[in-house]
Amino acid sequence: MGINNTPTPKIIDNLQLLVDNVLDPLRMHWGRPMIVTSGYRSQRLNTVVHGATQSQHLTGQAADIRTVSDDRDENMKLLRMLVSLKLPFDKLIAEYVDGQGRPDWIHVSFSPLKRGIKLTCKNGKYLHGIRC
Repeated sequence: MGINNTPTPKIIDNLQLLVDNVLDPLRMHWGRPMIVTSGYRSQRLNTVVHGATQSQHLTGQAADIRTVSDDRDENMKLLRMLVSLKLPFDKLIAEYVDGQGRPDWIHVSFSPLKRGIKLTCKNGKYLHGIRC
C-alpha cells in the first residue's frame, strides 16, 4: 500500500516485550512455527485496514496470529494452549469464531497492565470470555 509503517524505538521495545513474554513462549510450547498476520500498525495503516481507533497494534503491543495450516481446529488448539500456559497477556481475543467457537485467528496483546482480558468476536460483536 506504500504506507510508512516504521516503528519508533518505543514501539520496538513494546514489540520485543510482546515477543519475549507471550509469542516466543507460546511458539516454544507449540513446537512449530506460527504466523503473525498483523503486528505493529501505524495510524495510517490502521485506518486503511479499519482497525480499532484504540488498537494496541498502534503501540506495538498486539499481534494477530494463526497456525501455519490456518485450519480452525488447529487455531483452536493454539488458543487452548495459550490459555493453559497462563502467559501474562493483556488481552486475548478469539476472532470471528464459527458456529463451533473455533477462531479464524487469535489476537493477543501484552502490556504492563497484564489485565488478562478474554473476549470472543462472533458475527462482529465482542463478548466477554472465551470458550475453549
